[in-house]
Amino acid sequence: MSISEGSGVLGPGWRRRQAWRRLMWLLVAPICIAGAFAMQPTFLTLDVPVVANPVGYFWWETQQSELAYADSWGVLYVRRQVGDAYPHLQGWHTVEDGFAYFDAWLTAQGWQPSGAASDSPTLPESRLLAPANLRVYHRDRRASELVRLAIWPHGGSLDSFHVVLVTERPSWLKQLHGGLD
Repeated sequence: MSISEGSGVLGPGWRRRQAWRRLMWLLVAPICIAGAFAMQPTFLTLDVPVVANPVGYFWWETQQSELAYADSWGVLYVRRQVGDAYPHLQGWHTVEDGFAYFDAWLTAQGWQPSGAASDSPTLPESRLLAPANLRVYHRDRRASELVRLAIWPHGGSLDSFHVVLVTERPSWLKQLHGGLD
């Protein structure tokens, strides 16, 4: 005696339920892969073309980190670059010359000044520098992404300048949390 759909033993629609279960098992792997991909850090990297120093590069330090707050979901992906500028190489004779160079490049890439800069945990130097040495930029379509820029003279002289460029991009979970506030 064979069991068939019409005999009533398996009940009506058992083939449909079997197909649904198979489909669910087939979707598990793509869903897990998509979830793992979404959880990957996505640091915002800006390749600003600055004239290299005699050592062959401008940026001599690059750090990437994740900043998390106890009262907030997700993390902030922070990328920090540090370099030194010299008037005879980069052509910047004042702090304003340096800001003019970065401002021109950033605005050409779709970034806009965000107004007055203030101290930030992603740019610790901001606590020690005058507001004239700090700038913040954002993009209209992604206002949560920020670029923080600090330029100040070495030791108070205009023979060379420190340059720090920090980019901030929130994780998708942090963006979701911000949207719920």
